[in-house]
Amino acid sequence: MRLAVTGFVSEQAGSVASANALLLRALLARGCAVHYFSKASFVDPRPAVGNHPAFRFTDVDNILPDHTRSQLARVPILGMLAGIWDSTTYNRLLVQRITGQHEKTPFDLCLWLGDYARGAIAGIPTVSFTQGPPGTDARSLITRFDEVARLAGRHAAWKWRVMARLRLSPVGLPKFRPSDAFIVGSTQSRDTLRDLYKVAPEKIHVLPYPIDLRLFALCEKKIEAPGLRCLWLGRIIPRKRLDLFLAGAAEAIRCGVDLRLTIIGGVGFVPGYERMLAEFPHPERLDWQPFVPRENIPGVLHQHDILCQPSDEENFGSSVAEAQACGLSVIVGASNGNADYLCSRDIPLPDDHPESLAAAFAEMAERKKHHRLGDPSLSRRCAERHFALDLVAGKLLDILIKTRTDGTLES
Repeated sequence: MRLAVTGFVSEQAGSVASANALLLRALLARGCAVHYFSKASFVDPRPAVGNHPAFRFTDVDNILPDHTRSQLARVPILGMLAGIWDSTTYNRLLVQRITGQHEKTPFDLCLWLGDYARGAIAGIPTVSFTQGPPGTDARSLITRFDEVARLAGRHAAWKWRVMARLRLSPVGLPKFRPSDAFIVGSTQSRDTLRDLYKVAPEKIHVLPYPIDLRLFALCEKKIEAPGLRCLWLGRIIPRKRLDLFLAGAAEAIRCGVDLRLTIIGGVGFVPGYERMLAEFPHPERLDWQPFVPRENIPGVLHQHDILCQPSDEENFGSSVAEAQACGLSVIVGASNGNADYLCSRDIPLPDDHPESLAAAFAEMAERKKHHRLGDPSLSRRCAERHFALDLVAGKLLDILIKTRTDGTLES
């Protein structure tokens, strides 16, 4: 199969981009020819692929809009307008370059990794392997408005609210029409696309991201330590619900749970949102590290008993899957798609009340105290069953072949 591919790929970046790097190599290993199109200064997949003979790269650089955006990035309003111009012209040029190459040497299918297709290529189907339904962060900015205003100021809160409304409007939402099929990480995301955005259910496939099970492995000799050691791993943004994490932890500690917290993650797009960390009533129980290199994350996971991700509308949290691969128990939020991939050692929250999270912390602490956290190999086997690269890559290729076949039949 000859594929035109674009999107987000990097071995060193976040979970989505690193998972896409694994998938790109796996598609090449399974005999696909990949022609990748992107702006090299933005996404350059070549370090992740190397000199594979079936891989080609085309640099799609909208030079003037890109330069204008970089110069005006910090200027209010003008910076936003320049960013829109840059994005619009880049996506238009991207589709033009793929179309031009397809006319010379036809592709079988166009695959967008980590994004919604910004245009269709005449004569071939298009698949969008997305990061989840659009507008999740925008919805959280609206529902958490009072909290954002208290921490970042009312001016910033109103600015983000306006931008969120714009993101959720027809102007800000991606177009679904260019995609013949969508791939999302969980049934939670599938249901949102179907119910909120009216995407035809037969077009939606559920497939989790792959995890590097060699990098994220069981610890050969885990060091025991007192208390329940809980890790938060991810950006500090409203949707990730750091407020719920801290409120639940504070309630658990108040009720006598010996809880030790580690938070690893930088401040996202709302400066000041991290101020809630300084308000935590038990600072001696909390360690915040804004950044840890990705290659050091397995070692950090091995130093903890559980990982907690109470996010709202989480498509698929790779940090949850990585924790399971390392043998940790996990606690996930009520609308976290990772609930599809849990084992008996894990706890999905029934709601977003701090008392429910506190109860989950207490339950995990009791399990540890009485040596009932369970065998870490159960979590490892769960990860192998769902997130192994060969398994995920095989299912992805099946979806691509089916979409290509269906598109051929329709044409």
